[in-house]
Amino acid sequence: MEKEIWEGGQMSIINVDEEKCVGCNACVRECPASEANIAKLDDTGHLRIIINDEKCIKCGACIKACSHGARSFQDDLEPFLKDLKNGKEIAIIAAPSIKIAFDGNWRHALQWMRNQGVKDIYDVGYGADICTWAHLRYLEKYPDKKLISQPCAAVVNYVVMHRPELIPHLSPIQSPMMCIAIYIRKVLGFRGKIAAISPCIAKIDEFRETKVIDYNVTMEHLKKYFHETGVELPKIKVYSEFEFDEYQGMEGSIYPRPGGLMKNLLIHAPEMEVATSEGTNKLYDELDIYLKQKKEYLPTVFDVLNCEYGCNGGPATGMDYQRFVMNDIMHSVERYARRLRKKNTTKKGIDKQFAEFDQTLNLQDFIRTYQSKKVETKNVTEKEIEEAYKMLSKETEIEKHFDCHACGYKSCRDMAIALAKGINEKENCHEYMMKMIGKERQKVSEVNQEVLTMNQELIEIFGELSNNIESVKDEADSISIVGAKSSDEMQNVANHMNDLKQLNQKIIDSVGNINESVEKYNAMTQDVEKIAGKINLLSLNAAIEAARAGEAGKGFAVVATNIRALSDSSKTSVGSARENDEEIHEAISNINVVVDKFDNTIGELLTAVDEAITEARHTSENSEHIKNSMEKVSEIADKVQEVIHETNKILN
Repeated sequence: MEKEIWEGGQMSIINVDEEKCVGCNACVRECPASEANIAKLDDTGHLRIIINDEKCIKCGACIKACSHGARSFQDDLEPFLKDLKNGKEIAIIAAPSIKIAFDGNWRHALQWMRNQGVKDIYDVGYGADICTWAHLRYLEKYPDKKLISQPCAAVVNYVVMHRPELIPHLSPIQSPMMCIAIYIRKVLGFRGKIAAISPCIAKIDEFRETKVIDYNVTMEHLKKYFHETGVELPKIKVYSEFEFDEYQGMEGSIYPRPGGLMKNLLIHAPEMEVATSEGTNKLYDELDIYLKQKKEYLPTVFDVLNCEYGCNGGPATGMDYQRFVMNDIMHSVERYARRLRKKNTTKKGIDKQFAEFDQTLNLQDFIRTYQSKKVETKNVTEKEIEEAYKMLSKETEIEKHFDCHACGYKSCRDMAIALAKGINEKENCHEYMMKMIGKERQKVSEVNQEVLTMNQELIEIFGELSNNIESVKDEADSISIVGAKSSDEMQNVANHMNDLKQLNQKIIDSVGNINESVEKYNAMTQDVEKIAGKINLLSLNAAIEAARAGEAGKGFAVVATNIRALSDSSKTSVGSARENDEEIHEAISNINVVVDKFDNTIGELLTAVDEAITEARHTSENSEHIKNSMEKVSEIADKVQEVIHETNKILN
């Protein structure tokens, strides 16, 4: 995800996609503003480089340096197209480097914008001619001035943000883009909005500061828009040879190349002392040197450009032309400009263009003032720098001057200062990390030795474990066999118990039959008792009748007496039978109790036997599981031993 807001700051023009950032420090290495990049470790421990927009000069060097596509920039293309679509009155000023960016299709690109409703299109080369004129007239007025050119917005940002001491030397003449925009408003009276077709990211700061130009539309983003929307430039019909309104620039059209301003100045003032410098790798160091030089050694004009190949190689041209190709295109532009200049020069050598500028332009309209925007920076003491060296494990002078540049800084001291300021991490130091790696290797070596010792012990332990596993497996086999045998024997016991239960049931059935017979016997004794009673009654009646009969009844009395004796005998027998019956009932009752207890006991025994059989079977099954588990453990132990042996080979 792109990081557009740095911690505690405002939205950045140059953005960082932290997911793509690998912390290679290429951006730090190329950045002329050392504190604009902040190295931080993210939550995962990876180094990321974020931007402090308050210190970023928008030079774009980091975008070109980043090979991972982690950096991008913003411009005003989107609001420009939106306003154009909504019918806003917009004029365009096109930088001369458009001829490089769009090569043979630059006229078609401008014609497309005219077709979309752009009111007028102006050549910034003409603004460069005004810029040259203004420099000459200013230096004529102030011949002792020593100027640093300011057409490059990145240089202006650097001076006002990081070297405000140079502001007195910064040329007060507006840039070519500002000159043409001021011309459009002051001379032509245009009141609409102005969009600059620009090769520069930093121009957005210039436009916001001066409030004359409304949009910074970069060539790179415009080309991307054409590609994404299917605009085929070669198919766009161009209605005139030159589509610029008003005048086209002369030698001002070569401003985008290195030394462009110098060449323009020398055409009109051949004796003027002009020096040049281009490229982030040397320009900003030379500006620091410039600040320290005596005035007498300084050139009248120090013509400087941030980009090595000038504006033609600007970070927002969207082209990666080689130097010689750009030079060839600019050479053609220069030849054409010389022809135009020749036509505009009288036989007396009067430059018609400059003569017109003298009559129609007011130098003061093209003067710019600057305010320091120097941001607060933490000043570090030598003590803090020494503490930073210690954090980096740099104790000797050799270590403090290792200066490998891997951190992105020119020296270890610069890295120590950045660390003391809190804008970098010690992990960003290559030498520090190498030392840490060396220490870690030593620790690893020591750990390896411990691992070797432990591995040897493990081998012995696993040897014993293997033996124990075999013993467990054998025991499990024995348990399984015993369990199976116990299960069979308990089954036999269960079978015998079932036989006893069946025999007991037969006893219960027989006792039941006896109980039924005893009940029948009781009924019979009751019947005998009833008969004896009746016999006794009959004997009594017979005795009475025998007494009545007197002598004649004596024989009947004998019979009655025998009957009574029979009745008494029957009662006595019945009484004895009842006593025997009660004893039989008691005996049978005791038998029933015993039989019931026996039956219950048999049931409990059968339950216990069934449970024993089940447990025996489970024991057999569990022993089988134990055996299988031990086999798996044995396999794992073998694999572990193999790993240990392989580890030992590696460690040795």
